[in-house]
Amino acid sequence: MSCANLMTQENRPVTSSTELLVFVYGRMKQGGEAHAHLSCARALGAVITAAQYELVDLGGFPGLTTGGGTAVQGELYAIDEPTLANIDELEDHPDTFHRDTLLLEDGREVIGYVLPLSQALGFPRVESGAWDAALVS
Repeated sequence: MSCANLMTQENRPVTSSTELLVFVYGRMKQGGEAHAHLSCARALGAVITAAQYELVDLGGFPGLTTGGGTAVQGELYAIDEPTLANIDELEDHPDTFHRDTLLLEDGREVIGYVLPLSQALGFPRVESGAWDAALVS
C-alpha cells in the first residue's frame, strides 16, 4: 500500500481538503488488531464524542450506536480517500456498520462507523464508553 505524502507527518494541522477526519473506538485504535488499516493515517490524538451515543460489546469488538447518553472514548485520525475505502471494507459498510457523521465533545463533526440500533439489541452496553476498559473487566 502506498501512502500519500499528506499522511506522513504526525500532529501536523489538517490543511488539505483531501484529508478526512475519522473517529475510531475499538479494534482500529493504536494497539488494536486492525490498527494497520490506519498505516497511511496521521494520528491526531485521543478524543471523546458528545454524550449522545452508546457502546455495545459485540463479543470481541465494539459497536457504537446513536441515540444514547454516553460519551464514547476513541482516537482521531486524518485519512485519505483510499484509506476510507479500506475502512469501509473492514467495517462492512453499509451492510453491517454505516459510515456517518459523529459529533465530538468539542463540537467538531467527524466520520465514524455506527451500528444500527436493530443490530445492537441484546448485546451488553459498555457503560464507561471506553472499549479498553471493557477488555479488562
